Amino acid sequence: MPQELFFEMMTTSPESQRRCFGKLPDRDSPVALIPPVGVLVDFERQHHQASVPLSRHRVDARPYAFHQQLRDGMFVPSAGDSKHLVEWQDQVATDARAFMDTCLRVSDIFPDLKELRGADLCTAVERKRKAIATDVNLIRRIYSAGAPSDAPHPDQVDQRWAVFRLFQCRMLSALRTFARYAGAVPDGVGSEFWTRAEHSMHDVYYLILGSLVAGLATFDDEIKTDFLLLCPDSVPVSKGCFTKG
Repeated sequence: MPQELFFEMMTTSPESQRRCFGKLPDRDSPVALIPPVGVLVDFERQHHQASVPLSRHRVDARPYAFHQQLRDGMFVPSAGDSKHLVEWQDQVATDARAFMDTCLRVSDIFPDLKELRGADLCTAVERKRKAIATDVNLIRRIYSAGAPSDAPHPDQVDQRWAVFRLFQCRMLSALRTFARYAGAVPDGVGSEFWTRAEHSMHDVYYLILGSLVAGLATFDDEIKTDFLLLCPDSVPVSKGCFTKG
């Protein structure tokens, strides 16, 4: 389980929390927690090797158990846990604003998008999204523009690397978001807008990890669309695929 998904499960409503945790097997270590994508990217920068397989980055390989009350919606975090969750939520909110700013500035990389509107903008964005999904050298050029001096050389990174998928998946999301809002945050947005931005940011993290292992389970059509752009030979697991006939 990506740590970002664990965060969303821990900060949702008790009813949603009960439904989510109730789906996990009732045993120790029902899932392995995978650290944030940033940890994988730091590993690659330090060791100059791809972070796959992801199993070697599990947060804790020893047995652990989710609190049983998470399954019935009765879990009450301790004072220390509550403080940590609030700090975590504040950081995610800050990251979501930075994420949205990056999305709406994607025209810095593709300046020809700045003057386009409506159908013309959508057509141009889809063309660029396909290039992002298929052109390895394009991702390497974008990566090299901001890579620090001690980072892996652009010619070294490819689809096996978390940093490659990070740039690739962020660009796919940024282009879609840029087209959706025509390059600017709508006037008068409230908390619901920023909550959706957080979800979009987390979707990018799921997509990164899914593309690294060439497997993804999702009910979200946009995530599935992006995953199939990146891994066209894979089959995403969708709702009802395990339903008995």
